[in-house]
Amino acid sequence: MSKISEKQKEKAQQLRDKLVNDFDEKEAKEFASTNEDKKWYSDFILLFNMLNEKDFHLSQKSKLLIMGTLAYIILPIDIIPDFIPIVGWLDDIFILGLTINSLHDEIQKYKKRYKST
Repeated sequence: MSKISEKQKEKAQQLRDKLVNDFDEKEAKEFASTNEDKKWYSDFILLFNMLNEKDFHLSQKSKLLIMGTLAYIILPIDIIPDFIPIVGWLDDIFILGLTINSLHDEIQKYKKRYKST
């Protein structure tokens, strides 16, 4: 298992701080209300909750993977820009799926502990 460098940790913390500072609650609620019935949205919320559950232990590598995935989905800078209808979300959903698959064991532990779906 590779170690995470101090530089990588610092970049992740800077990204976290930027996301917190740029957060728009009204925009987030509107987005949630239009997407809450979609599978990818429940996966997104699951990862977000795992990251924020203080009593659930995640490895540093898993935390960075989740933060990177959530940031990739949220931020407009993507391989395929989000403003392109339908196609713009394909890369986001693909990255989310890869993360869900790679964290399968930790997700099962989380669901078992918190009875989350």
